[in-house]
Order: sequence, then C-alpha cells, then structure tokens
Amino acid sequence: MELAGWLLFAVVLFYAGPALVVMPRRTLRRYAASTDEPASWPVVSVIIAARDEEQRIGETLSGLLASDYPHLEVIVANDRSTDGTLQIAEAIADNDSRLRIVTIDDVPEGWLGKTNAMTQAANLATGEFLLFTDGDIQFSPDALRLAMRYTLDRKLDHFCLFPSMETHGWSECVLVSFFAMLFSFGTQPWLRSYRFPGAYYGIGAFNLVRRSAYDAFGGHDPIGLDILDDVKLGKLLFKQRATADCLVAEDAVRVRWQCSTWGVIRGLEKNAFAAMSYSLIKMLGFSLFFGLIFFVPILAVLWGPFESATGFLSVLIMLHLTFARLSAAFGGSLTVMPGLTFGAAGVLFAFWRSAFLTLRDGGVTWRETFYPLKDLRAGEYR
Repeated sequence: MELAGWLLFAVVLFYAGPALVVMPRRTLRRYAASTDEPASWPVVSVIIAARDEEQRIGETLSGLLASDYPHLEVIVANDRSTDGTLQIAEAIADNDSRLRIVTIDDVPEGWLGKTNAMTQAANLATGEFLLFTDGDIQFSPDALRLAMRYTLDRKLDHFCLFPSMETHGWSECVLVSFFAMLFSFGTQPWLRSYRFPGAYYGIGAFNLVRRSAYDAFGGHDPIGLDILDDVKLGKLLFKQRATADCLVAEDAVRVRWQCSTWGVIRGLEKNAFAAMSYSLIKMLGFSLFFGLIFFVPILAVLWGPFESATGFLSVLIMLHLTFARLSAAFGGSLTVMPGLTFGAAGVLFAFWRSAFLTLRDGGVTWRETFYPLKDLRAGEYR
C-alpha cells in the first residue's frame, strides 16, 4: 500500500507539479513586459460567432473597439440569432467602421453552426492574424496589444489565453476551478514546445492564429462537425508543427462562463462526452483513472493504516494546493481548497450526464440545432 501511494504521487506530480509551480506565473502582463515593441503592428481580425448573445455582446464589442491596438477589425457572424444580438451589433457598427457583420441564415450539411459562422467570417477577414473569441468575453483595452507583442516577439503561429473566470458563489467557483484544473492537466500547455504527445490546446475565449498557418490546413474545414472545435484547432496546428504558447490572462480577458452551479453542469452537456470521442469504453477508462487520482487517496487515508498511507496523503496535499493555487490564478479564490472532492464529484457527474443525454437522444442539441450522433462521430477530427 505504501509503494502504491508513492507511485500514485509520482503520477500526480507529473500533472500537478508544473500546474502548481509554473502555470500561475505564466501571466500575459509578466511575459509581455519582457518583450520589445514590434517595428510594425499587423492587422488583427477578431472573429465572433454569436447566437443569442444580447445580454453581453454590446459590452464585448465596445470593449474590443476601445482597444489600444492600432490595426484592428472586428467581424461578428450573427448565427441565426432570435434575440436582439443583430440589432445591438448593427447599432455599434453604425458608429465604428472597424466592425462588420455577416448574417448566417442556415447551416450547410457537414457543419456545426459555430464552425460555419467562424468560417464565413474568416473568409471576409483581412488580418494577418485571426482571433477567434466568443460574444460574452470582456477585454481590457491593452489585452490585444500585449498579446500581439508577445506573439510577434516569440514568432508564434498560435497563442491562447486562459481567461479570468467570473463566478458567483462558492460552489460555482469550485466547479469552474476544478474544470479549469482538469483542462490544464489534460492539455499540459507547459509541454507544448517539447512536442509532447497530447500537449495541444485551444481556448474558445482567446484563440489567436496566424492566417497563413490557418489557411495551410484548410481553416475549419477538417473540424467543421467537431464540437471541440477550439481544442481541435489547436490539434490541427500541432500536427502542422506550428509554434504555439499559452498564458494566463488575469484581468486582460474575463468571462462569466455559466450563471450558476447547475449551469456549470449543463455547460458541459454538449462537449464532455465529445471529449471521450463518444465512446463508453473511453468514458469508463477516464472514470477509473479519475477515481484513482481524486477518490482512492481519500479512502486510503481514512481506512488504511496511517503509517502506510503517507503517499496517498501526499497526493491529497498536492491536489488541494494545486486546486487552490490555480483557482486564484484563473480568477477564483483560495477558499475553494476544501471543495476539491465536491468539484471532482460534480465534474464527473457532468461527464456521465453528458454521455447519458447524448446516447439517450441519439445526438447533441447545440445552438438550437440537433446533430445526430452518427454524424458527430463521423465528423470527429482525430
């Protein structure tokens, strides 16, 4: 039992060690400060695929257009919105020529609504860089300038930012923080420059891509029917051997991902099972590994001989410290620390709920459109 505990600690240390020590220090302002201003600033085209975003689209667009970045265009792809999204965007565009709007009335076969909207907007873009983002993201005035300063200095083809996650209430913060930690464990952004298998990423809030690299693999065409479009864009770039990096945005980029604790569970409804390639076998394997990491150490410490459980206790200490530290780095709070097990249970429940609903319904409903499971499986980019 003692050996098993320390072997598990070694596994956890591989994922949690860099997340605890390295990731919180990799912030946009800190890293951009060590770079020089470029001789010239290329045009950046910000692309927003928006559907029914009337609550925050105005704030998002106003924030982007208040940016101190010198060469900017913003393109909103209005994806069949039924609320006031289009009217809000049009009112802002009337006063700023940098904002353009393309309206999407239908979705062609073999495409998701979002990927089709982003493709239509990208076809109109004139920028040397494309920034794919969402209609509810808030940007500080210097966010784009700092991001481009770092991107140009490092000669990157792909650059992502972990946004600051705005949450209301302790339980919501716990679930959001746990998912953020799980995402960082799964993508291991600190290993991307070493071409480590699986160390690729894409973040829907801030996915900046060099246009030439984007065009080299056909844009969103290979992932037109892949629900994990943001991450799979990173995988496409990884396979193209594109240079990439990922930093923590802190206050430069912010988002309220979901509006309640249950909203976080529902927010994983469409993409959690997709992360398992719609496979129950992978889902079971993930659940066993997940349980080994987050639940078995608790049982070992509570019911095993304490003198033999020091390795498992070390696992729990490492996980709790990493959880709290990443939460603080991503806009949460150190007070989430005792909620690690609650977060783990909640996220695992969300994954199984996603699998159940997808299998029960025979597909996924996203942006008011139903996509059959057989089509999603056939369209998954591997």
